[in-house]
Amino acid sequence: MQSGVLNPDTLKHHIRDLDFVGPCCDSGGYKSVYIARVAGRKEALKVLRIRKIEGDPDIVEAFCDEQVTRVKREVKALKECHIPELVKLGTVAPVEFDYNDEKYIAYSEEFLEGSDLRKLINSERPLPVIGEVIQLFQSLLKCIQKLWQHGYVHRDIKPANVIKTTDPDRPFVLLDLGIAYAVHETSLTLRHDERMPLATYRYLAPEMMQPDFREHIDYRTDLYTTGMTVFEYASGQHPLAKGSDDLMRTISRALRQAPVPLKHYRNDFPDSFCDLVDGLLKKKPALRPANMAMLFRKLEEIS
Repeated sequence: MQSGVLNPDTLKHHIRDLDFVGPCCDSGGYKSVYIARVAGRKEALKVLRIRKIEGDPDIVEAFCDEQVTRVKREVKALKECHIPELVKLGTVAPVEFDYNDEKYIAYSEEFLEGSDLRKLINSERPLPVIGEVIQLFQSLLKCIQKLWQHGYVHRDIKPANVIKTTDPDRPFVLLDLGIAYAVHETSLTLRHDERMPLATYRYLAPEMMQPDFREHIDYRTDLYTTGMTVFEYASGQHPLAKGSDDLMRTISRALRQAPVPLKHYRNDFPDSFCDLVDGLLKKKPALRPANMAMLFRKLEEIS
């Protein structure tokens, strides 16, 4: 059994009214996802194994607390930001438990029928038409707008965190607020001046590498990662990274290299749409088109 993936019987012992549809359906890093029925309702049960570090007991405890608090922040943000384009919470509120000297925290979200964009990009499907890409763009903008109204920056918008659903009323849904930043709350990151910023580095906004980014971060960071996600879904190509890149080369490209224009891959798309996506990929947040009403209006005009 993969590290951190628990037997369903173990989870049933700690969480009431579970009936598993099958074994763990997704696992990466310290997080596992199971499809389960909770009181008869099909949901996605997310289980996070708390990472351990060595050292001073107070630091060890603080690091555990940071991880638990991030899960609780994610749940809080989803409660506050209730729109169709964001994943909805499920029945299971965060529950902490120990198993084999490891600490875990679990909670549930709605189960969404569909596929994440990363899998679609890696498949041999035809490239999407402009109308579908505009739907994706609009859905992500609505998420950014709602999150920012409540003082959150997602920080991890990427193809793997977006589901293309089978529901025509909710064509695209954004997941995973696990590293969301709350601008009006105290930073959760222990010794943040000694650690790399929390991020998926293939989709890193350049300003996130600045030591003082916490003093300036806003929704324009999510606009950048939205631009990257829309670009990659539309073209099947990442605007900057290459498959062979290591961490430092990926970061260097984000900081210094101009992305390939979307028109290079999709010359069938209107110039106005390609320019809009390219504009979100500007290195400096101040240069990105950030007027949300204008962005929505331009997308409506294109469609």
